[in-house]
Amino acid sequence: MLLSFSHALGRLLRLLPKRTSVRLESLQASFFVPPNCHYVADDLNQIASGQREPRLYQWLAAMPEGSVYFDVGTSYGQEVALASSPLGRNVTVVGFDCGLYHAHFCALNRRLNEDRFEFVFAAVGETSGELVTITCNSDTHIPHLHRKNVPYSYDVMTLALDDYVKRQQLSPTHLKIDVDGAEFGVLRGAAELLADSQLREVFIEIDHENAGIMDYMADMGFTVAWSEEKAVNRDVLFVRSG
Repeated sequence: MLLSFSHALGRLLRLLPKRTSVRLESLQASFFVPPNCHYVADDLNQIASGQREPRLYQWLAAMPEGSVYFDVGTSYGQEVALASSPLGRNVTVVGFDCGLYHAHFCALNRRLNEDRFEFVFAAVGETSGELVTITCNSDTHIPHLHRKNVPYSYDVMTLALDDYVKRQQLSPTHLKIDVDGAEFGVLRGAAELLADSQLREVFIEIDHENAGIMDYMADMGFTVAWSEEKAVNRDVLFVRSG
């Protein structure tokens, strides 16, 4: 019975539109809207209405011509798709993520936007070439709503940004880090990148338990342009001093 119902529902869902366009500030991108993921649809609604992290999207829109933007923790590709918008400027964009579920949507969104950005599936951290285990559950973001969610895990390779920069011969001018508590690992794997004067601005969503990042970034030559407190973390934009 369950198989027959799922088959019929799947065929029905194929008939529904699954693509939308979002325009915000001077940015525009197309997105796949998965019918079985409420989170993405709600997130895109908030972005389009300007309710979701407005200062972040103002920052993305203000990146000058010729910028190189690295996005660590790119989820389903919301920031990288919009940052690579072709409206009036040329920005090179690379996204990194190790979330299996949202990586699928990010790859689809890359194709929907004519491959304007690159996407790297890896766990960005302090070192490269190690296997780490990622644990998830089948009810993404709302595990308490269902008692039959399925926990699962998989292994993914680590990647240090310094190694990626050397291998690809591509260094960012702007960097965003949103990795739910793993910020220090990303920063330690990007020590050479942070010391390079080409990197001008760094946006970090900092978990409250990692407040030491403020001092760390000051030691690396960055000052705070602005900071915004949220319930369990805060958004901080760092700019290179001088």
